Amino acid sequence: MFQLNWDPDIKGVILFSAFGNLPWKSRNIPVKMRAIAGPGMPITGQEVPITGQHFLTYRWEQTSVADGTYWIHRIPLPILLDRDQADGLVQPFEPHQLLSAAHSEGSLVTNVRYVLLPDAKPPDRDGHLFIGNEQPLTETVLSWLAEQHL
Repeated sequence: MFQLNWDPDIKGVILFSAFGNLPWKSRNIPVKMRAIAGPGMPITGQEVPITGQHFLTYRWEQTSVADGTYWIHRIPLPILLDRDQADGLVQPFEPHQLLSAAHSEGSLVTNVRYVLLPDAKPPDRDGHLFIGNEQPLTETVLSWLAEQHL
C-alpha cells in the first residue's frame, strides 16, 4: 500500500523503468494469459514466474495503486525518470505519460527530468534492469543529484 511520506530528509525521487498507467496498459495492450513473461519477478529473493493473469489484478483504475500518473503529480519534490532504450517491459510512451501528469495543473512536483539512456540492444528484460548500461545510469543519477545539490 502506498503512503505519503512528508519526511524532511527526503529531498528527491528517482524512478527507474517506471510504468506509466499499469491499469490502462493491462486493459489495452494484448497479453497472453497463461504465457510466462520472462524469467519472473524477484519476490522475496526468488524469481517468481509471472503470467498475463497477474496483470489483471491492476485493471480497475478506481482502486488500483499501480497508476503512476495518479501518484506522480502528488510528489512535492524534484523527480528523475530514467529509462533504458532497450527496456522490453516499459513502452516508450510510458515515461511521457508520467511527464505529462507531473506537469499537469495543480501538480506538486517542483521539477522533473526524463532521461532515456541510449542502448543499441533489442528490447528485453535486461534493458528493464539497465543490465549492461550501469555506468551511464550511474553518471545520470550522480549528475542529477549534483544539480539538485543533494
